[in-house]
Order: sequence, then structure tokens, then C-alpha cells
Amino acid sequence: MKSECDYLFSPAEWAAIHVHKYYLSQKIGYEVRLRDVIRDWLKHYAGKWRSGQRKIEEENGNNPTAERCYSPAEWKAIRVHRYFLSQRNSRWVSFKEAISNWENDYARTWREKRLKISSRNQMEQILKHKWLESEKVGHDIGKDAVTDWINKYASIWRNWWESE
Repeated sequence: MKSECDYLFSPAEWAAIHVHKYYLSQKIGYEVRLRDVIRDWLKHYAGKWRSGQRKIEEENGNNPTAERCYSPAEWKAIRVHRYFLSQRNSRWVSFKEAISNWENDYARTWREKRLKISSRNQMEQILKHKWLESEKVGHDIGKDAVTDWINKYASIWRNWWESE
């Protein structure tokens, strides 16, 4: 049985495939196996998706908006939004259209939710670090653990979080 690693797809293609899996599962009413989703995506959507990507890259380069730089997480959200927008409109939507729609209708809510989740996850990591360090020394080290986590791990965690 093949796993995801056995297929050679770009991260953007994997995102489109997983969104397609979600869409198919919702349509059918039960979870569809990944290999069936890949087969369906390759048969019906991959050609259009790839030619659309090539066309956009030829017209605009890899980053279709020079005005604003997006984080990898935002790009992922925009690609997913583009897929659903294309499904809703029954046509392939350009990045510029998807970005415009995303910025106008979804970006603020997405960023607010992402910030809340980020803050909660970061606090959980800090508290875990505080607990581990306090266990090592045998007493509660308080704010020193927070400062220690910020100095040692905050930038690493932030880079990881932004790439997700």
C-alpha cells in the first residue's frame, strides 16, 4: 500500500488533494481513502490545476501579488480558499481573484482565529517548558522559565508555526 511519501506532489498539490478529499467526503457522506482521492484528482483535476498554475506563474511569477507578502500559512489558506471559490463558481479562479475575495471576506477572521490559536499554543509550550524545568530543579522557577523559553525556543517555534 502506498503512502503519501510514495507520490511526488508539490506542497501546493498536496493541499489541493486534501481539500479535494474533504470535498469528496462531504459530497459522498463518508471519508474517502486517500489513494481513491489521488486517483480521482489525477484523472479529473490535476491537468487543469497544473496548467492553471503554470499560466499564473508565467503571468505573475511565483508570488502573484507584489503589493503584499504573505506567510506560508496565509498562502496555504489562500490556495484552499481559491479551490473552494473555483468549486463554487464552476470555473478556475485566478490567484488575483482569490486573494481579493479572501482579503475582503475572510482574511480578517482567519488572522484573528490564527492569532488566538497561536497565542494559546505558544502559552501551552511555555507552560510545558516551565513544568519540565521546574521538575529538573525541584521547585517552581516561575518567570525565569518564560524568559528561558523565549530566549531559547520562541523564534524556532514561530518559524515552525508560520510554516504550518
